[in-house]
Amino acid sequence: MVIPVLKGLDIIEIKDGLKGSKLRGTAYIAEEDDTGSDCFHFQVLTPEYVTKSLIENKMLNCRATFIVQNFELELLETEIKEILKDCIRPTWEEAANAINRHLNWEYDNIQFYTEKDILSKLDENK
Repeated sequence: MVIPVLKGLDIIEIKDGLKGSKLRGTAYIAEEDDTGSDCFHFQVLTPEYVTKSLIENKMLNCRATFIVQNFELELLETEIKEILKDCIRPTWEEAANAINRHLNWEYDNIQFYTEKDILSKLDENK
């Protein structure tokens, strides 16, 4: 079974003129022994930001979003690790797709082709 592990987090604050806080984050997730990792993106909002955004935009799409009273990195790490416990799967692709239900995977909706597939498509276009 593939057990996904949080390898690191990057967080940046977004200034867009609304009150409250909006942070964008990237979670670096892989198997324990992997040297690299895949990126899973998310945002962190405060209730004040959500309220101001709703007043201005009338709607807020909230996939891959954490709403927090006050930003605490340790709390965010704990929540992501809890998500990962529910995403243990037989293959990395299945695990990553399970994580993608909660966070935005960098490879979401990307289709990979074999060399045979590519050559076949090239032959079709001749």
